Amino acid sequence: MFIKTREQLQKELPNFINACQGMIDNSKDGVDVTVEKHKNKRNSLQNAFYWLNLTNIADFLNDSGLSYKVMNVELPYNKDIIHEINFKVFAIKTTTKMSVGEFCEYMNKILGFWQEKTKFNWNPLESARGYLERTGLINKEVEND
Repeated sequence: MFIKTREQLQKELPNFINACQGMIDNSKDGVDVTVEKHKNKRNSLQNAFYWLNLTNIADFLNDSGLSYKVMNVELPYNKDIIHEINFKVFAIKTTTKMSVGEFCEYMNKILGFWQEKTKFNWNPLESARGYLERTGLINKEVEND
């Protein structure tokens, strides 16, 4: 449950108490209740930006006549292969729990990596920060995260 204001807290507290009481009544072991500071997570617009760039990278590599070799088989690049390479290079298991700022930083690393690997013959469609500003996703968390 996300609560941003005191008014929301007052409104939602009775529902929260009822839910906890119901869980306690139906559990022999009790319940765990966790309250933590809200962390803005990456959203579907950022996710779409990520996959758009991966597709663009794969298209560039394929158009350049390159292929991905696995088990002695040459495969055309695709967004999923680029995704796996990114995860291996940057030792990232998932981006779903990244904050907006962390995801922006990760995108900057990925874009820079592929520019270097292609000797700057490939350039991103748009910078991560430019995308965040254009889509209105940039906020103080991104600047201070």
